[in-house]
Amino acid sequence: MNPKVSVIMAVYNAKKYLKESIDSILNQTFSNFELIIINDGSTDTSLEIIKSYDDKRIVLIDKENSGVAKARNFGIKIARGDYVAVQDSDDISFSTRLEKQYDFLNEHTDCVAVGSNTEIIDEHGNFVCYSDVCASDNEIKSTIHPSSMFRRSALNSAGLYPEYMFNIAEDRVLFHKLIEFGNVENILEPLLQYRIVPNSCTKRSNVVETELNEIISKAIKDDEISDDDITYLKNRFKSNDSKNINANYHLYLAKKYLWDNYQPRLARMNLIRSLKLKPLFLQIYFYLGLSLFPEGMIRNVYNFKK
Repeated sequence: MNPKVSVIMAVYNAKKYLKESIDSILNQTFSNFELIIINDGSTDTSLEIIKSYDDKRIVLIDKENSGVAKARNFGIKIARGDYVAVQDSDDISFSTRLEKQYDFLNEHTDCVAVGSNTEIIDEHGNFVCYSDVCASDNEIKSTIHPSSMFRRSALNSAGLYPEYMFNIAEDRVLFHKLIEFGNVENILEPLLQYRIVPNSCTKRSNVVETELNEIISKAIKDDEISDDDITYLKNRFKSNDSKNINANYHLYLAKKYLWDNYQPRLARMNLIRSLKLKPLFLQIYFYLGLSLFPEGMIRNVYNFKK
């Protein structure tokens, strides 16, 4: 008998968080699932960690590195479940996630995908804040992709993840295509711990965002992009500047501790870490000063900036 849900986990050099992530799926209250793990050419001990499990629900695919979009598509193509859930190899699903999303899709036949709110955690697993997605999100403004479960038939109709996007906003393109086949909704309860790591907080200028949005619009409309767009995506977001990456990461956390979870001490701690890496970045000094004000005043500044 085929499983009802196929969980797809693409893995690349994830040894630090992988066991906790796999365990969170294997310990679900919903048991009728398969966990398809695609080891996407990891060079660390990720493959050994996966092989250490003796669980018939795990389907291991070991392949050369091709990127997360291709890895997920490979998993979807061999999936046997009517529903497909995504699990990133550094995130942690709460034990009732699959059960609640499975029940939701069964009850809402017009819905092709369901996400949820999340607990956002930092690289060390410390709570940062809660996400704030709305219940219905057909405009794809706030759906958190790693918290999602899809109807497999809708994924196939939408054409799966666009591999030509080179792992940049491929989920946004997919969601925009999915809404042609039904509703996309969110469960307001947090069902996942969503880990933010330094590389996920690369700073983008307004010019970069504008160019990226134009490429995304082309992909949504035509299901393809130009050779120049492909070259841009390949090169634009590559960065070996670890100082800059980590400085932006701690600045991001500091803002969350000011705007979303008022913790001025933790905000200042992260701002100081950012300052040590980028001492000439004036924005850090602004937020350091702001962290000394009471929550109500900080909230007014946030509303003004919006």
